[in-house]
Amino acid sequence: MFKDEVRNRRTEHIQQTVRTGMSRLENVMGDSVMRFRHMPSRAKVLIFISAVLSLFIYLYLAKWLFQSDSDQDFESLLETEKCPACYGGSACGLIYYKQIQFSGMSKYRVLDILNGKNVHVGSIKPSGKEIVMKKLATDTEIKKLDVRICKEALRQEDCDVARVIPRTNLSLSLHSGPIKPELLRDTGAFMFACPSYRLLDRMWTYFQEFKKKDEIFMSDKMQVLYSALANGEVLMLQTFPKSEGWPFPEYLGSCGRVVVVEHAGRPLSDFVSSSFQIRAGIAYELLNIAEKLTTMSDYGLYLTDVNLENFAVDYSGKVTVIDLENIIVVDKLAIQAKKPKGWNEPLESPFSDCDGKNCLIFNRDEMCVRLNSDHNYNAICRNLLSHYAVEDRMPNGFLHSMPTSAEDYWDLKNLLEECARPIHKEGRWKVKDKILHALKALRDGDQQHLDTNRARDRQM
Repeated sequence: MFKDEVRNRRTEHIQQTVRTGMSRLENVMGDSVMRFRHMPSRAKVLIFISAVLSLFIYLYLAKWLFQSDSDQDFESLLETEKCPACYGGSACGLIYYKQIQFSGMSKYRVLDILNGKNVHVGSIKPSGKEIVMKKLATDTEIKKLDVRICKEALRQEDCDVARVIPRTNLSLSLHSGPIKPELLRDTGAFMFACPSYRLLDRMWTYFQEFKKKDEIFMSDKMQVLYSALANGEVLMLQTFPKSEGWPFPEYLGSCGRVVVVEHAGRPLSDFVSSSFQIRAGIAYELLNIAEKLTTMSDYGLYLTDVNLENFAVDYSGKVTVIDLENIIVVDKLAIQAKKPKGWNEPLESPFSDCDGKNCLIFNRDEMCVRLNSDHNYNAICRNLLSHYAVEDRMPNGFLHSMPTSAEDYWDLKNLLEECARPIHKEGRWKVKDKILHALKALRDGDQQHLDTNRARDRQM
């Protein structure tokens, strides 16, 4: 009874408060109306005009902030006015003729302030092909490079980079001759860490941003120079194309300071909690990538930045490397021709012990003079597959929670241990094929271990 009485009193108090509040609101509104009626006609007109203007401004701002890609001014994104200090122009037609339709958060300009990586997703009309548009750097990094270009040209920090990039120290030699491998090495691009004329020839052979095919203009050389300075990924995508079997996204072109590539799927991090069979299939793809980059060509491509966000998985389970900035390219034929000391001795990467965190220790100079290296197998096993692979969303490696069949019959845990932290000479080369065989069987649901156990039981 006491509780009911308290509840009733509380209800009555709330109702009285609401009635009082509504009464005060009515009085205020009534007073406002009375004041408006007694105002001079000129004041009423001014208030009406102010209200209309305010509504118009609010509606305009809302339209500007939340406009879709069909209305968006692309210039602030593309920065085409900075060319030839840019990546190219082959994809500008797709953009200016509105063949690219943004999707998701990329549709709304106001959300660009949250897009620190400058990555936009969308599709190409009318095919519907999903694409990604990337600036390959943050706004801060892009600004920092522009300042560097201006300083090297002895100009103020806010100079017109399009006009002064041919006057920088790096570009002076290009006025009277071709780009040389040493110049691209000096840009700091990982792609040219081990420069060779043959690699440079391949780059020009596959280059898609020529102003005129089969003729190299000064602007072409400036675009290559800027690309190497900003992010060598745009050159990697062209030089080692998907069409030839390289595990990279298809390059669809550039426009100003934006590159357009195919959408390769969801990030690898989305699959950390998938079933072990699914993860085994993805792991098989990852180790195959290590094999392909190491052996498929007379160039060795070595991954030096391996983490969950640098790989994507499509609907069929195919894995693609989506961050190519830190790949070192080694010309194997150049090594065979020069035969530096120890060139034919296999290079074994040391175990990277980094206080329980993901890292990769490698010697770039050694990689540049060795015909064979186990670096890629080390990178995939150490930073993704084994229990040493530690990231926020992956505390025990991508192949965590192994079933008994994987650990006992296929001996996968021990094989991965040898791959990540070998105790035998050339251990990674000796176990990589065994790991691939085990992962393929686990991916396909191979029941060989059950058949073996049944045969053993019958014999007993």
